[in-house]
Amino acid sequence: MPPGEAYGTQGQQQHQQHQFQVHPQARQLHPQPQHLPPLHSGPQAQAPPQPPPSLLTHPQFANQYPNGTQPYQQHQQHQQHHQHQHQQHVQYIHSAYPQQRPPAQFYPNNAPQQPYPNYNGAFHQPTPAPHPPPLPQHTHTPAPMPVPAQFVNPSYLQQQAPAPRPPNNAPPASQPQSTSMMSPQLPRPAQSTTPKPMPVKPSPKLEEKRPPSRGTPKLLTKDPRRPSSSAGVTKSPATPHGPAHVETLPLLLCVAEDCFEKANAAAHKVAKTMGASEVAEHHRLVATGLGCLDVALKSNKLWPRLEARLCLRYTSVLIEETTNITEAETALTRGISVCEKHRFLDLKYSSQFLLMKTLFQRNQKAAFKSIESHIADCTTYKHIPWIYAFRFLKAAFHLQSGTAADNNAIENLRKIAGIANQRNDKGIFVVAMLLEGLAHLSTMKDDWATRVQMCIAQISKLQLDETIRTPQTDVLVLLLDLACSLHQKTHQISAQKLSALQRRLEELKQAPDWSSQYGEMLLPINRMQNAQQIVSIDTRAVLRPGNDGVDYLVISTLGKQEAWALAYVLNGIVAHYKATTPGRSSGMWGEAVRLLEDSKPGPSPQSLPEALKQAEWATELSCYAHLLTGLQASTLSDWAKVKTCLMAVEQQKPKSEFLAVLTLYLEGVFHQGTAALDKATEIWKDQQFKLDWNGAPKPSGSRIVTELSILAALNRLWIMQDPVQADEAQMAELVDLLRPICEDNPDQEIRTVYNLVLSSIRMNPPPSINQVKRHIQQSLSGSQQTSNTQYLAMALNIMRARLFENVVGEQALKSARAGSAQARKSGNVLWMSVAEGMLAQSYEMQGALAEARAAHETGVRLANEAFAKTQV
Repeated sequence: MPPGEAYGTQGQQQHQQHQFQVHPQARQLHPQPQHLPPLHSGPQAQAPPQPPPSLLTHPQFANQYPNGTQPYQQHQQHQQHHQHQHQQHVQYIHSAYPQQRPPAQFYPNNAPQQPYPNYNGAFHQPTPAPHPPPLPQHTHTPAPMPVPAQFVNPSYLQQQAPAPRPPNNAPPASQPQSTSMMSPQLPRPAQSTTPKPMPVKPSPKLEEKRPPSRGTPKLLTKDPRRPSSSAGVTKSPATPHGPAHVETLPLLLCVAEDCFEKANAAAHKVAKTMGASEVAEHHRLVATGLGCLDVALKSNKLWPRLEARLCLRYTSVLIEETTNITEAETALTRGISVCEKHRFLDLKYSSQFLLMKTLFQRNQKAAFKSIESHIADCTTYKHIPWIYAFRFLKAAFHLQSGTAADNNAIENLRKIAGIANQRNDKGIFVVAMLLEGLAHLSTMKDDWATRVQMCIAQISKLQLDETIRTPQTDVLVLLLDLACSLHQKTHQISAQKLSALQRRLEELKQAPDWSSQYGEMLLPINRMQNAQQIVSIDTRAVLRPGNDGVDYLVISTLGKQEAWALAYVLNGIVAHYKATTPGRSSGMWGEAVRLLEDSKPGPSPQSLPEALKQAEWATELSCYAHLLTGLQASTLSDWAKVKTCLMAVEQQKPKSEFLAVLTLYLEGVFHQGTAALDKATEIWKDQQFKLDWNGAPKPSGSRIVTELSILAALNRLWIMQDPVQADEAQMAELVDLLRPICEDNPDQEIRTVYNLVLSSIRMNPPPSINQVKRHIQQSLSGSQQTSNTQYLAMALNIMRARLFENVVGEQALKSARAGSAQARKSGNVLWMSVAEGMLAQSYEMQGALAEARAAHETGVRLANEAFAKTQV
């Protein structure tokens, strides 16, 4: 098609007429079917001859019209008519033919004979052109004269001269691309991969006339001498090579995993700062990765195993990073159906494991019921690794729901231990015993200590087996044993166990197989012979394949840094009972806080919710250390430090209910110690400290909350000793409420403080002297058993005030001296001033006025110091 008629109707008609014209020699090589002439006799019956298509005016093809000059004259008239039509339209020159000129100028009659380089020898010699077939008889209008086909020299296309730039007001040159009917494909010069033919050097005179121009082709509107170089041929620029088909599915998966990896690598930093821009960037990365996986899942190019893996990966990210529980269950159901159809047991169990975690967030009862059915299926097919996995998941559900101490939870752990003992899976057995010991520790029933020690004894039998010893299990066993001793109030034994824990932590300080944070513990499982493939690389989040016939169960445990922080907190509690150095406990708790604040990200990336859980755990432990520091400071009457600890806890804003109640209790202690009795009474009457008549823990609380409620009621009884705050009816009601709760309380310290309060308060009617002596005796015994210097100092001074007031004798003086000495050991300035005042009174009763005057001056000085500390 001529370039000037790219969008004209005349060019389209001419293209339709000429699209079946081929080279004459090509007709000989590939003859086309022709209409047979009518059957008439004689030479008169032949159809009038049609002019054959002309060739280029090369000397080699001169005089190609055997019938004389008439066909040639008709061809010249047709060219003039076609040129007149071209002058009526705007003519463009395609970029593929930047130097297009009339063929007659490029091939003059006196040019040397040179064959076309791109054509073989079959086209060098002209052959007689066959007559075209006659028109069909049903055609009424005569067809126009066919235009002779003209070829453009291929060597001419190799010249890459810059095309002229169009003017600013000219539209860009464009024309539709179509494949030429004369050659299979004519590539563009820049994209040609075939050997370049020998170029034909144009005339120097013609090169001078060629305008030097650049850019896009120029409109030719004022060149009447230029005839159309392709007026009689239907041709178009070569179709450019389309881009190769790119498979987008691997690209989508790679982009998704890159987004998840980048988001998880920065999760620890985002969890600590929680800046708006950082959180938005994390959400953008996760959303991009989920979008890529969603597009991949919606495509129809997934083979079954890849589809099941994508469903598992997509759902795991949804559960961890979002709250789209319904969409996660839908994707998991689809993956499970694919696994069941193609018997992918490993992916099926992994998907069911994840589905149980999703269902537990929505309906806990349904999750417990469903997980029992999965355990039954695994038991039927003897898939032991997944029995362990589902039973440990059930134990985690019990811990999260607060029912770890019930019979079902403990029975589940015992079944794990029984199976592990039969199959000699010692690592599984140790962890099951550890979890059972923690469950008994949280119950605080009558025989809880015996049960915990039995679990520790079962673990100790396997301590010499180096194949199952891991740093995490060793530290967890020592922590469990130390916590048991602390609950039993055996502080001397606790100090020995704390030393063992510190030695083991020092040995494991440089352990390479224990990460600093977010530790993972791999429990070995003996692989069954000739078993189906139920553990693979796709189940590495729960079960990992190993070597030498061993697979591994993955369990999350404490990191090295977290274990050190927890050990510092317990060390401070143990040091608090020694009371040899009152500041040692606060130093330990401060070190724990510093260690938690200076935590560095672990080597393995993790999701943002997991990082937030670790940050929340570290925040709660840090708040607990601050609260312990404040409580110890209150025993020393250091109210400024108590206020600082309260402000630190308020800034961190812990979410735990236990820490919230403990913070409220410390606020009440602060107001009561600074003589703000009205605020203290208001706090002690709060609903969070409301007691039940039977003393049972609250359904939404814990045993520690119940103990704090008991202490709040006892503090109210002491406040009511002030004449302004006195309320005899309410005092009697509180005593009746506390008597059944405290007298038989399993905690020795609760019984001790209850006896201290009842031995010191004055009620109406007053208690008998025998009752007072009994309460004092029990408080002294409890203080000695628990090695609590604070309780012992209070008990001795209360005994001196109640039993030896205004009594002359050596026994009264010994009691006063013992109370004063024990008060100095406790470090409480307020009780030291009280003890010195009573000692001065005893000296005065004995007639030792000088000693009485010295003790009195010391008591006044300490009382002024205690009062100054309350001004914060």
